[in-house]
Amino acid sequence: MSLFIPIFTMLYIFSPFVHIPVMKKILFAVLLAGAVACSKTEPSDDGERVPSIQKVTCEIVAPEDGTTIDLATTTRLVIKGNASVTRGKIELVELRVGGVVVPDVKTVPFEHSVLFTADQPLGPFAISLSVEGDEGGKASDLVTVIIEKTAEVPEPSEDEFLDPRDNTVYRTVTIGDQTWMAQNLAWLPSVHRPETAASCQGEPYQYVLNYDGEDVAAAKATEEYALYGVLYNWYAVVGEGNSAGVPSDAVPSGVQGPCPDGWHVPSQAEWQTLFDFVANELPPVKGNGMYIDLGLPGEEPYWEYEEGLKNVWSALAGLEGWGASSMTGENPDLEAGPRDTYGFGVVPSGQCWQTGTFGYSESNAVLWMPHAQEYGGATVSFTNLSYMPDFSKSGLQNARGYAVRCLKD
Repeated sequence: MSLFIPIFTMLYIFSPFVHIPVMKKILFAVLLAGAVACSKTEPSDDGERVPSIQKVTCEIVAPEDGTTIDLATTTRLVIKGNASVTRGKIELVELRVGGVVVPDVKTVPFEHSVLFTADQPLGPFAISLSVEGDEGGKASDLVTVIIEKTAEVPEPSEDEFLDPRDNTVYRTVTIGDQTWMAQNLAWLPSVHRPETAASCQGEPYQYVLNYDGEDVAAAKATEEYALYGVLYNWYAVVGEGNSAGVPSDAVPSGVQGPCPDGWHVPSQAEWQTLFDFVANELPPVKGNGMYIDLGLPGEEPYWEYEEGLKNVWSALAGLEGWGASSMTGENPDLEAGPRDTYGFGVVPSGQCWQTGTFGYSESNAVLWMPHAQEYGGATVSFTNLSYMPDFSKSGLQNARGYAVRCLKD
């Protein structure tokens, strides 16, 4: 106020000589200067005083950025946040969890619980906090947690094998001196669309019957994956760019392919060992019949059969998935259908054609072998049209997708 006293004194002394409107302007300017001089200020970097502004800060206290949430062990996440202001008050608080505003959080500090459901997507999960003061100050914070779900590691029984790569448990069966997986291999490091088969140039591709996508989790969730496992092209079996394979009589084949450690893709000689052992244990049946119709008066048509045949297909075929045989007249024991005598469980599992489409038949199951033939990779086929499984004669296109069975080393 000491500044105003001499100014008002001077105005009073010289008032007879100063025009009244001019005096009012001078007085308004003086009062405005005084108001500015009395406003809130704070020192700047150069020591001068400048008007202060509202400063707001906020923080997501929990969880920490980068925290991993394992849904196998917990489904609840606690979020804590706080904020501060240099003057005034916090007027607006907005918490977003996974991109969705939480309407119940309106003040700070706060604590909010998130309960994850069974269909919660895995991967990065964002949590953001924004606050605003009553004088326009603003602040925000963001943390990202990782949502995952580790599979519970099952305990395999005596007749099972646990693949440590993905914790898949396979039934196993010992037949003679060989121990086999009693299911098609289901190892799926990546999955490809069927259309890639049409342009394959030696790349290893894996398919799941009737699945047209590239999401491994989605492919594994299909019924076809659970029933039939994975369809591999030739290069996924013998190695990328390899079209030679190994000799058909190699024992063991020496080709691990997609099989886990300690297992391999069986050669033709190893398949033949299985068929010979099973055939030696089975009772003889009639088959390979020829229908005889002489067309003579008094002569009834009849079937002429071979004796002593063995229905290996029935002994190794799984009980589900096979259609009725159309060859029961030629091979009458096929009428009994699959028996799965040894628990080997071969079932029709479909294929991915080299044209980029899927196919399926209830009459046959085709599996890769690791040797090459004239037109591509070799296969072994189980069919309900004959007693004995059949080895390919000239091979099939390497780009096709077929199932794989693994044999223990």
